[in-house]
Amino acid sequence: MLFPLLSMLVGNGVHRTVARTKRNGIFIAIAALFLLTAYALAVTAGAIWLAGIYGPVGAALFLAACAVFIAVVALIAMVIMNAQEKRQARDRRLALESAAAAGIGLIRSQPLLTAGILMALVASNLVGSKKDD
Repeated sequence: MLFPLLSMLVGNGVHRTVARTKRNGIFIAIAALFLLTAYALAVTAGAIWLAGIYGPVGAALFLAACAVFIAVVALIAMVIMNAQEKRQARDRRLALESAAAAGIGLIRSQPLLTAGILMALVASNLVGSKKDD
């Protein structure tokens, strides 16, 4: 009896979230297309301007060197961010393991207190008021 009610409540939220995500994805795709167009036109304008100064081969080499430099900087940033994320995930895992160990100790030492806490959590989730988005 509780399962159909929960699935109905979750289903409405999921449908709205999926619709919002699709809509946002379409607008992001349109914006990305125009940003790429602007980037291509800016590189073309820069190449034409640099060709007047360094010649066509020099302009192409200069733009290629700039692109390689930007790619290397992006890869270095990615490596640094991945290392930070890995460190944070390890810290979260260690914190969860220590909390689980403390919880197991509490369950073993005081099972009635644990049952009371669980009943209070379930009651607060069932009785609390919910507002629509």
